[in-house]
Order: sequence, then structure tokens, then C-alpha cells
Amino acid sequence: MMESPTHENPSFEAALNRLNEIVGRIEGESLELDDSLALFEEGVRLLRHAEGVLEGADHRIRQLLDDGKGGHRFEDVPEQP
Repeated sequence: MMESPTHENPSFEAALNRLNEIVGRIEGESLELDDSLALFEEGVRLLRHAEGVLEGADHRIRQLLDDGKGGHRFEDVPEQP
């Protein structure tokens, strides 16, 4: 069963949307240093969360494609650097 997104564990899409908001604020507003740092910290946390979600999805896809014999049912897609 999928977990419900929370403030601490947002959906991938919610994390990306918030990251875009944070970038817009940092680039577009004249912020106090403390505010900029707080937004930056939130952005780093969200980025790490989003990367974890992508890694989990990649793992699940590879498991689904695994034929149980060490190969894949479909042609391997080369990994991106």
C-alpha cells in the first residue's frame, strides 16, 4: 500500500513544485540571509527526498523487468551518467 504524502514525506510532484517555488523565491526576492538559508535547507531536503523516490522507482522497474535468470525480459536501457 502506498503511503499518503505528508509535509515530511511529500509526493514526488509536490516536492518538485515546492522546489520550483523555492528557486523562484531565492532568485527573485531580496531575502534576509536567514530566510535564504532556511529555504536552501528545505530545498536540499526536498531534493534528497525526490532523488530517493526516483531511485526507488528505478529499483522497482528493474525488479519488474527481471526475468529471474539474471537477465531482463526487455532490452536493457543504458544508464545515464
